[in-house]
This record gives sequence, C-alpha cells and structure tokens, in this order.
Amino acid sequence: MARIAFIILIFLLSTSILNAQYRRSKDTKVGFISGYVYAQVNGEKDNARWNDYGSGVYGGAFVDIYITDKFHLQPAVNFAYVNDFNIIYLPLMLKYQIGQKGFNVQAGTQVTYLLGSEDVTGTKDQFGWELGAGLGMDITKSFFIQGRYTYEVSRRKVDDYLGQPSQDFKFNNIMIGIGYRLSPVDRL
Repeated sequence: MARIAFIILIFLLSTSILNAQYRRSKDTKVGFISGYVYAQVNGEKDNARWNDYGSGVYGGAFVDIYITDKFHLQPAVNFAYVNDFNIIYLPLMLKYQIGQKGFNVQAGTQVTYLLGSEDVTGTKDQFGWELGAGLGMDITKSFFIQGRYTYEVSRRKVDDYLGQPSQDFKFNNIMIGIGYRLSPVDRL
C-alpha cells in the first residue's frame, strides 16, 4: 500500500511539474536544485542512545506556486546520496517573501523514503516524516540559494544499523543548495 501511495505521489508531482513548465505562467515557476546534505542519525534501544553523522549530495526538481505575491507553495522531489544510503526527499514548503530583494523564510513538512543500502541490514524501503524550516535568497532572477533544517518526527524501525544496537532511529538533515528557475522571477 505504501509503495502505491508513493508511486501516485511521484506521478502527481511529475504531472504538476510538466504542466507548470508547459504553461510558463507568472504564477508558477519550475526549476532544478542541487547541493550538500548533512544528516544526523539518532538511534535508541533499551534506553541507550547513540548518534552517527554523514554527508552527501542531493539534486532534484521543484515547482514554485504563487499563492499571493508574498506567499508561495513549493513542492519538490529530491534524490540524495548520504554515505551508503539513497534517500528520496519530498518536501512541501510554504515560503514567505520578505521585501523585494528576494529573501524568503520557509516552513513546512517533508516525507522521506529511505532506499537503504546493500551493506546495512533492515533499512530498505522505509518512510519518514519531517518538519522543516529554512531561509532562501535570490542571487539573480533565475538563480537562488537556500538552506533548510529538517527534524524527523517519525521513528524508523530496524534490526541493526551500522553494527549499532538499535531498534529505533531517525534522520535530521541540514540541506544547503543552489537552484535554477527555468523562467525568471519578476523581482530584483
């Protein structure tokens, strides 16, 4: 059931991206983003806690939907490689534009799908849910930078993680990236 829901979500996001690109309207912007991801993994078993850290890269596509001039909704699909893990991030962020200089504040939610690793047992095909916040700034009318922190609310269940005695773990992420809009913004 979870895989069917995931496939439907990917289809809907892909359709909206293609539709928005076709229209190229003033109210919808489409683009690509890539950058650096730093992940902290927290685990727990029998009241014993441990931490592990990893870094990697991510890339993906987004749709920036104008609700008003100040508020935007930004769904995205990002793929990341962190240490031995392949992760799909599906963020849905609400952006608030501050002034006409291109600064914005972001808050929202994110679903993660952990594809796992061949070396790590019990970690494949797991969903997670995160809350996130971030800042962004337009560099030009097409290029922008952004940084986000996400905190995982859900707990993932595994038998063993990197040799650590764990039954529960969660990811917290810092993502810093640069993006490109296929159609430029009006401000700046």
